[in-house]
Amino acid sequence: MDLPRSAARRLVLAGDVRLSAPRYAELHCHTNYSLLDGASFPEQLARRAAEIGLAALAITDHDGVYGIVRFCLACRESGVKAIVGAEVTLVDESHLLLLARDLTGYRSLCRVLTHAHMTSPKDTPRLPFAVLADHTAGLIALSGCERGALNRTLIAEGEGAARAVAHRHRDTFGRENFYVELHHHLRQADGPRNAALRRIAEAVGSPIVATNDVHYAGPDRALLQHVLVATRHRTTLDEAGTLLRPNHEYYLKSPAQMARLFATMPEAIAASAEIADRCTFTLRDLQYDFPAPLTPPGHTMESWLDHLIAEGRVRYYPNADQTILDRLAHEMAIVRQLRLEGYLLAFRDIVDFCHRDGVLVSIRGSAPASALLYCLGLCPIDPVRHNLVFERFASLERDEMPDIDLDIAHEDRERVIQYVYNKYGRDRAAMVCEVNTYRLKSAVRDVAKALGMPHEQALILAGSMDERDLGASELSAAIDAPHPSWSMHPRQSTVAVARDAMDRAVEDAAGTPDDRAIARRVAPTIDPRFVTLVRQLLNTPRHLSIHVGGFVISARPLAEVLPIEPARMVDRTIIPWDKDDLTTLAEEFGVNLIKIDLLGLGMLALVSRCFRDVAARYGDVMQLHGFTYDPDVYDGICEGDTVGLFQIESRAQMAFLPRLQPRNLRDVAISVGAIRPGPGAYQAGNHIARRRAGLEPVDYLAPELRGVLEETMGVVLWQEQVMQVAMIMAGYTGGEADQLRRAMSSKRSVEQMEDASRDLVARIVARGHNEALAIEIKKMVVGFAGYGFPRAHAYPFAHLALISATLKLRYPAEFYAAILNCQPMGFYAPHTLIWDARRHGVRVMPVDIQESSWESHVIDRRTFRLGLKQVGGLGERAREQIETARADGQFRSLDDVVARTGLARDDLEALASVGAFLRFGDRRRAIWRVGELAGVSGPRHVPGLAPLLAEEAALIPMTPWEETRAEYHGLGLSTDRHVIEYFRPTLEARRCVHADELPGLRPNQIIRVGGLVITRQRPETAKDFTFMTIEDETGLVNAIVAPAVYRRYRPVVRGEPLVILEGKLQKDDGWGGALNLIVRRCWPLEGDGRDAAAQVPAHSFR
Repeated sequence: MDLPRSAARRLVLAGDVRLSAPRYAELHCHTNYSLLDGASFPEQLARRAAEIGLAALAITDHDGVYGIVRFCLACRESGVKAIVGAEVTLVDESHLLLLARDLTGYRSLCRVLTHAHMTSPKDTPRLPFAVLADHTAGLIALSGCERGALNRTLIAEGEGAARAVAHRHRDTFGRENFYVELHHHLRQADGPRNAALRRIAEAVGSPIVATNDVHYAGPDRALLQHVLVATRHRTTLDEAGTLLRPNHEYYLKSPAQMARLFATMPEAIAASAEIADRCTFTLRDLQYDFPAPLTPPGHTMESWLDHLIAEGRVRYYPNADQTILDRLAHEMAIVRQLRLEGYLLAFRDIVDFCHRDGVLVSIRGSAPASALLYCLGLCPIDPVRHNLVFERFASLERDEMPDIDLDIAHEDRERVIQYVYNKYGRDRAAMVCEVNTYRLKSAVRDVAKALGMPHEQALILAGSMDERDLGASELSAAIDAPHPSWSMHPRQSTVAVARDAMDRAVEDAAGTPDDRAIARRVAPTIDPRFVTLVRQLLNTPRHLSIHVGGFVISARPLAEVLPIEPARMVDRTIIPWDKDDLTTLAEEFGVNLIKIDLLGLGMLALVSRCFRDVAARYGDVMQLHGFTYDPDVYDGICEGDTVGLFQIESRAQMAFLPRLQPRNLRDVAISVGAIRPGPGAYQAGNHIARRRAGLEPVDYLAPELRGVLEETMGVVLWQEQVMQVAMIMAGYTGGEADQLRRAMSSKRSVEQMEDASRDLVARIVARGHNEALAIEIKKMVVGFAGYGFPRAHAYPFAHLALISATLKLRYPAEFYAAILNCQPMGFYAPHTLIWDARRHGVRVMPVDIQESSWESHVIDRRTFRLGLKQVGGLGERAREQIETARADGQFRSLDDVVARTGLARDDLEALASVGAFLRFGDRRRAIWRVGELAGVSGPRHVPGLAPLLAEEAALIPMTPWEETRAEYHGLGLSTDRHVIEYFRPTLEARRCVHADELPGLRPNQIIRVGGLVITRQRPETAKDFTFMTIEDETGLVNAIVAPAVYRRYRPVVRGEPLVILEGKLQKDDGWGGALNLIVRRCWPLEGDGRDAAAQVPAHSFR
């Protein structure tokens, strides 16, 4: 792409003479992947470089190549040559700029970066100069910024010492590959310093080159860069002092601007373009090979895969007909052409290890669509039987490798990860990173602190913010604007919206009077620059973490392909790119770094525990393959009784399931697929349910589509259906249909969607269909927009949902004990799970120092006891102390517990407050006594209890309410008394009904209910409606809060743990009987004990 002539060649005034701007390349540029230092996105810098006519632009982030994939793509799309490099930190804390001249130089860069990270403390990579000296091939070095050794020595020791440094660098890299770097940021010392550096360069025979040490695209982001620096150093702008750059000149300047700054040194400008011409490395040069798996003697990869598939076919398709044989042959032909044999065998090897080691696994995503993977034992779902489309998994038209997402019981996942490391070697395996970016709350918090707001106030303000209150879609889009503004001020409309949002936020901050009082004091002091800075900071990378499961394994050392560095977790390493980078590499640069996904899944851990416990207790052996669902589970599912069940326990599912009335795996898969952002917006789920109930007619648009759309009643729900519609109506191949699906996805551009839509309509018409039908089909496909599940993804999840429902029905004690032991997982806090268990006739025994194991354990099919780990504050040391003491015999008294365990006073008081010592006497006396026995005299406050004098402690037992409060503070729950029981008199006085009374009330009746808030949600597709679930001692109530009601009662809806809701009862009589309360007013539920309710975490706005 050629630059506009006006951008490529500009005329500027230099004194009285008009000069044509020389060629200039910016070789020292930090994106915001120089974490908490660079202040502009790669895309902003690339666009700015194109606008001002740079010959090339280098990315030189600190100690890494984190942003190079985004950067190189942005430069290509902007018509700017991209140069890859990094600014490394040496062991003496000096900086040195390295540029990759070619593939050899890039590999050298990766090796030195890997060494720096792997041999240094986390987040402080330091590179020994001797190591760098051994890896200079293909590198060009610039002497660096003011923290470069050359500049530092010049300032501290003078030109003589600086010449020695320059000699060392020149001799290390070679005369033609070391440049003395000059900057001019309009500071008084810049001119004399540059003159001295020029003399040094002449003395050692090295050329000079000008750069601007760029940290942001335009001067409007200079203040943001200061905020980032202040955040990195945990200080404020006022206190940062010399940590901050002295002015706003560190932006991307035009060739004309740089020529003016270096008018007396034109060779420094010319050198930048010469270096750019020498740097030829591109991402397309990367070389990567997937490791070839070991095969038995006499077998190749191809023959061994054939052998395993044949074995699996006999096992899983014992009566295979021609359809199945043709399907397997078709899949194998594509696997052969894509050379996926090694990829499939690698997964088979991992799954074999899991089976040998007793680790439960399944697969998700598009991979269950493969009959080959089904034969390899990777998935329990038969793709042929369930009409899953293989091209959703792999096709010849796709530019990237297919994904296989392996789900692993989360508590066993680390063993599998270490197996992969040990098998392939730590130099050839590493995990994909996750780039954690600023969201609204974190941006508000850090900007507020940098501007001087006290820490506590910043947290309160951040905690009260809602992304949509600040127009998050507009803010997020700011970085992608085709022509970003360089103004210091955002659009007035954004400021007004943001200021109004902050006024509301500080008014209801955290929902408590004290916090609101603080917030009101804060409001007048908010810096006017606040909104601009928050808007600029959104989506900026803040730190790296580990991807949920992505692994890259390589036949060659990874350091030849990309750097690796240690993760925060022990025995983990990560690469500097995330999954989106790997997709971009494949699609845009033709480099397939194959990722294998090893994902932790809490439900598999629960199922694995239940399978083991049930087999040990009852002899019932179960496995994922061939699991038989209990037919009675559908009755509870159809009533929305799904707390704790995989994927179908949310408030939305509880409302939808009674309408859908599922009665088989296919129906549950529809429910899993329907409650998603895309089909939810499209109202696909409601259309399906209404059509199944006969409340609206079924329309397939064309007779040819009946076979494709019959299971979803004429509604497009699955990604596979989009593909099948295109194949049937427009004659697409399977691969072309997958390309259409991808064009419809949320991450594609509007242009791609429009092009794909036009092509679809044209090809439907070309096959003899009328244009009106083609347009209707296009609307159906575009309305779906690719957000939903593939059918291949929904079926394994539905399978797990029905397994969890069967376990909950047949083996309830095992199920509830396992779900508590696997926390955190699912939608609900332990409190809600305990009360769901009680409502299902399961007895929950309290914590007991003698009887409780560390984890909750089963007593009989309908009884289990809470484990000691449920007690807040108890750690592994306390566990070891208790278990060691119990191994020597039962505890005889409280004194015996204290003497034999050696537990700390905090642990003893925590156990006493939740009733773990009740076998030895009164709870209050136990709390007092453990302090005495631990050698500490005097009373101490225990959360939830009022302090008493010694004589009072001996005389006054705790009331039931005090016991309940103590349990909520110590356990987050009570096993026999619900916190709402103690508010019932207040609720009755306010005319509130019980949750279990709602089914018997008439529709549209105005009622009040009160309870504990356990979920709050505002889905993006819900048009600003808020959904709440509250719980009382008899059950759950789903409530819907309209936007106007939300605005009026925002502090209550967002922040109150206990509420009273008034509204109209909505009943779907004759259509599933789902119940909702349409809220019109709400109040805090006041009274003694709100502190106890606050111990139950709500699933809020997630």
